[in-house]
Amino acid sequence: MLERVRIQKIMEPKEIAEVQSLNESIWGSQAIPSHQLLAAVQNGGLILGAYLDEKLIGFNYCFVGYRHGKMYLHSHMIGVEKTYREQGVGELLKHAQQEYAKEHGFQLVIWLFDPLEAYMANLSFLKLNAFSFQYENDYYGPLKDDFNEGLPSDRIVVEWWIERDRVEDSLDELEEEAEEIVPWSLTDGLPVLDIEGEFQQEQLYYKDAYLLPIPQFLQKMKVESPRLAEDWRYKVRTILTTLFEQNYAIVRVKKNKEYVHSYLLVRRSLLAL
Repeated sequence: MLERVRIQKIMEPKEIAEVQSLNESIWGSQAIPSHQLLAAVQNGGLILGAYLDEKLIGFNYCFVGYRHGKMYLHSHMIGVEKTYREQGVGELLKHAQQEYAKEHGFQLVIWLFDPLEAYMANLSFLKLNAFSFQYENDYYGPLKDDFNEGLPSDRIVVEWWIERDRVEDSLDELEEEAEEIVPWSLTDGLPVLDIEGEFQQEQLYYKDAYLLPIPQFLQKMKVESPRLAEDWRYKVRTILTTLFEQNYAIVRVKKNKEYVHSYLLVRRSLLAL
């Protein structure tokens, strides 16, 4: 299927209307208005569309950001029609975004995502070689769309340096040595994190690398056990905030067959981050 997907830059009102329709089908009332999307792309923003046989099945919306004296491309939203998710469409869009960034002199692309969403974790850290060491509590405030409703809108900030070299060998060794910072277990067929409350926020963490489990299917968990999803939210918030403050960064995801995947967190000094 992927070989038939075409990625193109979107500029015209008719194309914007198609993006807005897909946007609305994914995020409902939280969708960005079409007039705002049109204004953005006519003033330095970028929307990339993924087309399958002339049908829009995905898009990536970004705009120019500036902070700490640096210009970067802020990738605000990526959406793929439900039928075509987890088939590589998001990765195609991100690589097209990478080419755009190179052509226009951007060295850095930044985006945010829910740290409990395994799909975005895999895309960001496994496929794109990005990293994160910044956590934002309830970044957007309450959100009412299907993806976000029911939990605080926590996000991690992801940095994707376009020309950064991969360090696979070093990460392989660190992943092999890393231990889970807290255990997880199964209760009624659902994964539970640190059921005994072993994590100590005041502790000084000293190892080169740790593994932190996250649920493979957050949305399924939210339906089956909203309280458990909330429990994951606050525990992962505490652990990531603590480790980020102690100069660790998420640099990879370790995939497992079922229930959970795990973030690989490594001392930033080891990888010059």
